[in-house]
Amino acid sequence: MLVHLYVKNIALIDEIHLDLHESFNVLTGETGAGKSILIDSINLALGGRVNKDLIRAQEEEAVVELLFKIHEPKTLKVIEDFGLGVDGDNHLLLSRTIQRTGRSLCRINGRPVTLSMLQEITKHLIDVHGQHEHQSLLNIGMHVELLDQFCSRDLEIQKQALLALHHQYHQLDEKANHLSLNEQEKIRRLDLLEFQLHEIDQAKLKPGEEEDLLSQRKIFSNAQKLSTGIHKVYQLLQLEDGEKNSAIEKLGEATGILQELTEFDPSLMLLYQNIDTLTVQLQEYNRDVVHYLENLDHDPHFLDEIEQRLHLIYQLKRKYGHSIEEILAYRDQVLQEIEELQHNQEKIGILRAEMDVIAQEMKTICHVITKDRTETALLLEKKIETNLHSLQLKEAQFKISIERKETISAQGWDRVEFLITTNPGEPLKSLAKVASGGEMSRIMLAIKTVLADVDEIETLIFDEIDTGISGRTAQKVAEKIMLIAQQHQVICITHLPQIAAMADEHYLIEKTTEGSHATTAIHHLCEKQGIEELARLVGGAAITDTTIKNAQEMKQMATQLKEKFRK
Repeated sequence: MLVHLYVKNIALIDEIHLDLHESFNVLTGETGAGKSILIDSINLALGGRVNKDLIRAQEEEAVVELLFKIHEPKTLKVIEDFGLGVDGDNHLLLSRTIQRTGRSLCRINGRPVTLSMLQEITKHLIDVHGQHEHQSLLNIGMHVELLDQFCSRDLEIQKQALLALHHQYHQLDEKANHLSLNEQEKIRRLDLLEFQLHEIDQAKLKPGEEEDLLSQRKIFSNAQKLSTGIHKVYQLLQLEDGEKNSAIEKLGEATGILQELTEFDPSLMLLYQNIDTLTVQLQEYNRDVVHYLENLDHDPHFLDEIEQRLHLIYQLKRKYGHSIEEILAYRDQVLQEIEELQHNQEKIGILRAEMDVIAQEMKTICHVITKDRTETALLLEKKIETNLHSLQLKEAQFKISIERKETISAQGWDRVEFLITTNPGEPLKSLAKVASGGEMSRIMLAIKTVLADVDEIETLIFDEIDTGISGRTAQKVAEKIMLIAQQHQVICITHLPQIAAMADEHYLIEKTTEGSHATTAIHHLCEKQGIEELARLVGGAAITDTTIKNAQEMKQMATQLKEKFRK
């Protein structure tokens, strides 16, 4: 339900804060006080068209905020599906800012959202009926959902089963369409894939090969430096041509000396053994150095071969992946697609056969769904017609049209539309084509009265639905709205005292002028003030003892009627 309304710099409104009651709220006021401005503001926050002329003169931007408290689980699910959330008390804040430049910014709980997101979410939160556009009952796409809410519990089970089959059917259809290339496309695709496969296979790539080649290139690119350095190491360890003073020669001399001295002092044996071991290790190390020198290749042709191989790998990486592993993985995908294309007719046949089975299952479910909807529609038509007749549309006929579409959707194959005629001899028409504003208001009210128990939209706004009605019809309209308010939050802008008397909370919209500055404000009325406003609605500008008495009687009768229905 709508908990709080905030409007700033819209037309005659400087700034207003309005707390709303959870059941029946009525707003009244003189003509021109700004009632339509309030509805325009709400529609703006719901995603309506931006009109920069709404911004108050001398101001650069206007703001409208709606604070909701969400009770309906399905509405919470819709909000969650958009990646949004509510606070611990299930509050949701809608905000829309418009600027004189024409720019508009939408936010939900402080997070910027697109206009389409805002519109999709708000259609589950609030319905505005009257001379404005935000009316779910005029959206034919919503009619099937409204009808389904009256159907048996089994219908929801059938729809879930249909949804799963529908999803499965379209997955198979996508696969079949992917395989169903025409012959020329198939040949072109096969040629490309076979070329790619041949190019990759011809390279004979091996995992880790690139790293090995880079290591080898580094060695062969520095072969001269390596050869010179290792040869120097060899010279230091053991000089050539019998020269003295190499490391090995000196260790040999030291070993001989220690060996002789152990004859005099056996405790030197450990030193002798250690240096003798070191000498042997150094000789083995020197042999390894010689072996490295003998195997160090200076052949420049081998380096060229490495460069060519790396160049080939880089070319393949630009085409098929960032590494040899990715190239080989792509090669496996190519091979799989080639096999699929070569056998696609067989696979398409298998997929189409599966689709035929699923299509038959969907048709069976659709028959069940249509039967349920048709039976429910007959009952619903009678209920709505009864309410239309009670609202002084004595000749009205209401029909729920159920026609079969050519294709099956997740909702089934039914196209559901609410049709109406209000005069004898006239054909049934779509709700959107009903001309009379007064009739449209009563039609909406009759339908909403019947739908009140199942309609998941928590807040309903009726904007001057009393247009063109009076007397007994006005009283019936008031009673219908009161009944709807038992299940929903209702906000009603009215000129009729019969409707205003039924309200749980009464607000006065008032325009004041100070000098050249006109401002619209909204005041919550206490019981005494509410009676006085009822008296004004009954008798016009002059409030007399008689009109006060009439107002008190109307309020008392309305209270008794509400208590009766609440029991």
